[in-house]
Formats: sequence, C-alpha cells, structure tokens
Amino acid sequence: MTVAAKTGFLKYIELDGKEAKHSFDIFSTDHTNYKDAAILLNNDIVVVDFDDFTDVGGYIYSKYPTLKVYTNRGFHLYYKKPKNVLIKNWTNKLVNAGITVDYKTSNRAIGIIKQNGYMRELDNGHLLGDWDNLPSLPFELYPSKLSQLLYQMKDGDGRNSSLFTHLLTMREMYKPDDKSVTYIAAFINEYVFQEPMKERELQRLIESVLSKNIGKNNNKYLNPKDMVMTSEVLVEKLDIKFYQHRLYFKQNARYISDDNLLLRAIDRLIQLKPSQHKELLTLFEIKAERIDYDDFPIQLRNGYIIDDGEVIQVDTGFTPFYLDVDYDPAVFNKEVDEFLNFLTCERKDLRMVIEEMFGHMLMTRAFPHKVFFFQGSEGKNGKSTIVKMIKNFISESANFLPLDKFDDDTSVYSLVGKLVNIGDDIDASYLDKSSNFKTLASGDPIMVRPIYKSAVEVNNKATLIFTCNDMPIFKDKSGGIMRRVIVIPCDNVVTNIDNEIDDKLSSDTAKSYLLNLALTGIERIKANGTDISESITIKNKTKQYFIESDNVAAFIDEYSESISGKRTTGIYAKYVAYCTENGLKEVGSREFGRRLSNAGFRSKPVKKDGKTVRIYDLVTNSTTNQA
Repeated sequence: MTVAAKTGFLKYIELDGKEAKHSFDIFSTDHTNYKDAAILLNNDIVVVDFDDFTDVGGYIYSKYPTLKVYTNRGFHLYYKKPKNVLIKNWTNKLVNAGITVDYKTSNRAIGIIKQNGYMRELDNGHLLGDWDNLPSLPFELYPSKLSQLLYQMKDGDGRNSSLFTHLLTMREMYKPDDKSVTYIAAFINEYVFQEPMKERELQRLIESVLSKNIGKNNNKYLNPKDMVMTSEVLVEKLDIKFYQHRLYFKQNARYISDDNLLLRAIDRLIQLKPSQHKELLTLFEIKAERIDYDDFPIQLRNGYIIDDGEVIQVDTGFTPFYLDVDYDPAVFNKEVDEFLNFLTCERKDLRMVIEEMFGHMLMTRAFPHKVFFFQGSEGKNGKSTIVKMIKNFISESANFLPLDKFDDDTSVYSLVGKLVNIGDDIDASYLDKSSNFKTLASGDPIMVRPIYKSAVEVNNKATLIFTCNDMPIFKDKSGGIMRRVIVIPCDNVVTNIDNEIDDKLSSDTAKSYLLNLALTGIERIKANGTDISESITIKNKTKQYFIESDNVAAFIDEYSESISGKRTTGIYAKYVAYCTENGLKEVGSREFGRRLSNAGFRSKPVKKDGKTVRIYDLVTNSTTNQA
C-alpha cells in the first residue's frame, strides 16, 4: 500500500493476539512477516472505536468520510485530534452524539490493521499513513463529561430531561453556536432516540437550552447584604472549585488553593467584614463545583499539559497540579547537565535512576511505588543543591512533611494536590510504625483528616524524597519496605564552590531541561514495565543499608552459602552466636524464620535418621538483593 511520502513511514507493531508482543521501540516499516499487526499512533490522531452503536457511527461516517478499518464487532474511524479538546484513551466515553465510544490516541496507542495473517478491510485506505489529509474529529464525536447514554430512549424514559441536560452541558463545555446546538439536537432526535420527539416539542426544548445564560449570572450581583447571592457570583467570577475539602480558584490561568489569596481576590471585588469572609468560605463549600474524580493532568506554563507522560497542547480545565515550567523539547542546560554528572560521579546507571526519579515525580498514576533517599554523611556533596533544584522545579506542587509525621493523619492531609514531598535532612531515627509510609508510597487509598473536618479517603500522588546523613531504621523488616526504598549515594565533594549554582539550576531553561529529562525518564519507566531501571550502584548501596539496619540480613549476607539444607534449629543457634559475637540483639526464632522466608529460605520437613526434622531450602533469590 502506498503511503504519502510527506508523512514519513508507518511503524508496524507485531501483536500477540491484540497486545503488543514487544515494547513500542521495536517496530518494522513492513508488516509482511507479522501474522498480527498494528500501526503505532501519535498525539495528532484519534481513533474512534465503534464496537457498539454502529448504526449511529455509520451516519457520522457518511457525513465525515475518513479512513475506516472494519473489525469483528464494528469499525474504527481515524480523524485528526482537534486542538484544545482533551481526549485520552477512554473506554465507553459519552460523546456529543449521545452514544459511547472508545478512543485511542497518543504515541503509546495502536490501531490494529491485520489479524490471523489477513489485512482488515479498509475504506479510504489511501489515508492510511497520510495523516495530514485526515479530516478533523467531527463535533458529534467530541467527549462529554456526562455519562447518561441517550441511545434508544423513548417517551417515558426521561428522554426530554436527559437531552436538555446533555445539550446544556455541551454548551458549557464547548460554547458552540446556536446552529451547532440545533444540529446536534436534531441528530440525536433522528438517529439516536428510539422514539423521536415531535418537531414542536424538540424546538421548544432547543429554545429553552439556548435561553440559558452559560457563564453569566444575570440579575445577580455582589451584595454585602445577601451573602448567598454574593457567594454564587464569586464562585463564577473566580471559578471556585471544591476538591478534597479544599477550595481552589483560578488566578493567572491556573488553579491555586490558598484561602488567604482567595480572600484577597474577593477583597478587590467587594469590601466585607471578617465575619462575612468566614461565612463566604463556608458557602463556597456548597456553591462551588465539587470535584469527585481523582485523575488529573499536570498543567505547564506555556499552554501544554502532561497526561500520563504525554505532552499535549490543550486547556484541560481544573487540575490541582501546576508547574511553572515551559515545555521546550529542544532545550539543553549545561549547568543542570554538569551538576547531575557531579552528583552521580558520572556513573551512568545512577544518573538514569535520578532522571527516572524526575519522571516518577510527574506520574500521577501507575507509578513504580518507590521512595528515594539521598544519603551522604560528608558535607558539600550536592544533597542540599538537588533538593533546592527539585523545589524550584516543582514549586507550589511541593510539600515538606518530615518522615516522623507520616502517621499523623492531619499532617498527611498536606499531601493532597502535591506532586512531591521532600523531607530534608531527616534524623537517623528508629521508626516504630511504617504502615502509612508504605501506603503513601504505593498510592493506595488512605484516610486523612483535614483540621476540624471529617476524615476523607485520598490516594497519594506525591513522590516521596528524603535527604539524610544516615538512613533511618525501620522496625518493619518485611519485603514491603525493601521493595520501595531506593538509597542514592551522595559521595562526591565540591572542590570549587559556585555561590550562584542554585540560581543557575532554577533558571527557565534549567527547568525546561529538567522537564525533558523527566519525560525521558517516564518513557524508560514504562518500557521497564512500570519500574525503575536497575543500577548496580544503587543496588549495592541499598543492600548495604538493609544489612546494616537488619542483623538477620547481615547474617544472611555472611552465611548465605551455608544455610540451605541445614536444620532450622542449628541455623538459629548460629545466628544467636553471630549476634553475641558482634554485640547485637538477636530476634526471636519465629521472627528469624519469617525474615529468612522473605529472603527466599523456606523451612520444610525432611526425614533424618528416622526422625522428621525441619531444614531451610533456598527457593528464590533473596529480597535483600532488590533495590
């Protein structure tokens, strides 16, 4: 099949069934040798999957013909993704036409074109690869924030009220002209409803929808004698949202959560008494839009967002995450590059992990669940400098909760809406509790309590980063802690002090370069199956830490070759002698057996001299060797 030269070549991905057989970095420009194949998409294309509602999809295709790929259940329609419309890889997403579809987009998505050795049937196959000539996604297929399906509705199903809400929401989201609203209403009535509305009935509904003043509070004004009306006007003027018991408002094209700044913005609009300010803050919790979803992109300064590692130019609406950084894929910063080489002593494996840590900070879902400790006992080793660099890069999306406050539910609430938590220069203390530490690291649900409020369930999005001279000691010696902790050695020493280094590492170009490193780090994490790249430097450093903090791990490290096949009682006695010799406090035999089990040594019964005894048997690699 001929592909237009101006669009370059197609990247074919080999499939195993319907899943990619290899990483997306492995592709071919020819599918001949692939039994099952797909093409790799990009951020400019959106594939609309019609597994259901193919009758409605057929009407849309007839009006907006494009590349059509037939499937076993329906067909895929290929379109250009419109600017300033947020589209993700959604399934069962309601669209303006009143039906649900699946979307496929981004350079991590694929479109299947070959199965069981046969190419799928195509209409307008000349557009395959000629992406510049694809038509733009029709307005009928723009996503809706609602979920109410309109297909096959009839009188008595709530048809009229559902259509009214659907059209009004469409006006709020996209600000279409009256002609477009009328067209969508007529389309749904004719092609989507099972029982269409009568013409006059439909016309009255359209007129009612168009009569609503979207984004305008006519007949409402700021009035110090009517705080309810004033709160409603301010909610609209300042675009106030209520998310996780916090008020956010829009300032300088982004959302911020700061009650003091909110009251200052109000004070510029209307002069009120302190008691009225308090009343307003309470009213806002009722009048503002309540945000119940928990999946947000990260807004950048120059009109882009980061969504699941993809950079998209679109206005995403509300998000609590903002970086005061410009996206510039071509930028390079010498100072950042040289500093990272200094910090890592030019060890490439260590630098890769630090770059992936930057990526980890910008992943708000499906991240590797790691906690990063920068450890170094000598001064002038770069720990403070990298912390300041991260603070300036993340800016208002950074939090500073110390490790010893992680079991305080009210303190943990400060992590809401943050991308990073930095604990700088933490003590080498003994941590008796670590359940919250593990839960926060994994992003699993946790109950937190805003001050003077009822508890709420949140999923932590903030990457946990700490600096220390000496590592803290966790009482919990389970594999859960070992799997999460990454110890990064800071073992270099500055010889020529640069008093302006912090300013250099926080310049606009420095931050843009850090963003590029982070995005590359995200790509590697995904290629690793949502894991951090292995580093021998970190592996050895982390292993050393767990050995030093756990005398059972130290015993295993020294005697691992002589444990397997030996009686459990004899090995425990040998461990007790080891502790006595080294001035250490031994753990009980049951705890000793549990830790050996975590390290891969399982006890099992065997017959010896006619008696049943238990011995240790090595069945897996030691978890103490995991970074």
